[in-house]
Amino acid sequence: MMKIAIVGTGYVGLVSGACFAEIGLDVTCVDTDAGKIDALNRGVIPIYEPGLEQMVARNVEAGRLHFTTRLTDCIDTAEAVFAAVGTPPDEDGAADLRYVLEVARSFGRVVAVAPEATQSGMSQAITMYNPLYLRRVRQEEGVE
Repeated sequence: MMKIAIVGTGYVGLVSGACFAEIGLDVTCVDTDAGKIDALNRGVIPIYEPGLEQMVARNVEAGRLHFTTRLTDCIDTAEAVFAAVGTPPDEDGAADLRYVLEVARSFGRVVAVAPEATQSGMSQAITMYNPLYLRRVRQEEGVE
């Protein structure tokens, strides 16, 4: 069973995670909001989407959908990591990418401390994610 991680549990992340789990993937949804993760682990869904509550419950019960605040809980087994965080409008109307960039930083930090075998596989994922930006993040973190 393919294992994936989705960073962000808002409309995009939670719905995507539930749908991926519904088709048989093992999904870990990650969010920095501990209250939201606690609520999700108790079966409390923070958004409304028709059928979502039942789909989440069904896939949690089946062991295909998990929630955590720590990317390190799943990064060593994830075959893909999706960033599903907000991009609110910036002052000039352009997308504010600070949350996306923080996911990239976190991802770079986690990969930097992952076992060598994981780093090899994750290096391919980093290259696909955004090689120039992640290279800069890794340099800032003292990894390269």
